[in-house]
Amino acid sequence: MTTTASRTQRRVRDGAYILAVVPLLRWLVAHHAVAPGTAWRTRCDTYSSLLWPAACGPSGRCRTCQARIGASPYWLEAVAALAIGLLVASGARGWELAAYTWWTAGMLVLGFVDAAVLRLPHRLTAATTAGTVVLLAPLGGPASSWWSAAISAAVLAGFYALTRIISRGDLGLGDVAFAVPVGFGAGWYDWRLAVAAVVVGHTLAAAGIVGRRITGRPSSPLPLGTYLVAALLAVVVVHRIT
Repeated sequence: MTTTASRTQRRVRDGAYILAVVPLLRWLVAHHAVAPGTAWRTRCDTYSSLLWPAACGPSGRCRTCQARIGASPYWLEAVAALAIGLLVASGARGWELAAYTWWTAGMLVLGFVDAAVLRLPHRLTAATTAGTVVLLAPLGGPASSWWSAAISAAVLAGFYALTRIISRGDLGLGDVAFAVPVGFGAGWYDWRLAVAAVVVGHTLAAAGIVGRRITGRPSSPLPLGTYLVAALLAVVVVHRIT
């Protein structure tokens, strides 16, 4: 019983440490959620207050002028708590926990930015991928995991690049680059997880389109990255828990 209690306490402690960075994630979303061709946001659009710490609370509003900035109120915190809580509960430890916490955080930021402005900034994608690789390196792991991750990332990126060519640019370069951390993170465990995440993500996006038509809402571009993030986190966490 003592062992079980100490294990639970350790998981709660790990989760609390990780969730302490959520204000930083909210700042990253607010910083990058700007229209293409616009400089990254560093201040409130109304009163020019610095984003940090004025707009990093869960309300998603500037403390000075109460203007909405970045992610929707409380959604980022709720999703981060759920995703990271399940990750910690799955039994991930040490470098694996560090790597997938970084990966999860990066995916959440990308998903919320895409939902806000239909962008997947390359520098966020690069940082997510690089950080995950660096943190997994001390873990070692079998060569098959590295090969699976690398091949999944390359094949998925190639698939989206081909889709971009066929669609004549309807799919953005951000989506093509985003395929790399998607494939790598899921492929580390099993290349089939990457395939499952893509299938589920596109199914959710299709359901979103159908839902808009049924409710009579006007047609508009969908944030594919957001749907892929939701599917990806669900697939990876379910794999870890089971």
